[in-house]
Amino acid sequence: MRLSKLQKYILLKCFEKKNFSELKSEFYNFYKKKELKEKKNSIQIRIHNSIENLIKKDFVAAHGHKTQKKWFIDKVRLTNKGKKKALELLKKRQRKLPIK
Repeated sequence: MRLSKLQKYILLKCFEKKNFSELKSEFYNFYKKKELKEKKNSIQIRIHNSIENLIKKDFVAAHGHKTQKKWFIDKVRLTNKGKKKALELLKKRQRKLPIK
C-alpha cells in the first residue's frame, strides 16, 4: 500500500504529538508559503483528500462537523494501525549505525 509524501507527512506529524492527534491547519506547513498563497484552494482540496484516503485505509480518525452536503475536518488522530505505519515510516527513514 503506497502513500503519498503528504500522507506520510500527516502520519509523522500526528505521531510526533503526545496524544497522536493534530489540527488540520498544521498540515499546511507541508507546502511553501509562496505556493500556499498562490494555490490555497487546490492545497485545501489535496489535504482534505489525503486525509479522507487515510481514513479509508484506517490509519487515522477524523474529528469535525458535517453539514448537509460536506464533511469539515478539524482534527486528525492516529489509530493503532496508523501508529504502526508511522513507526514503520520512521524506522525506514533513520539510518542504522554500522556497529558490529
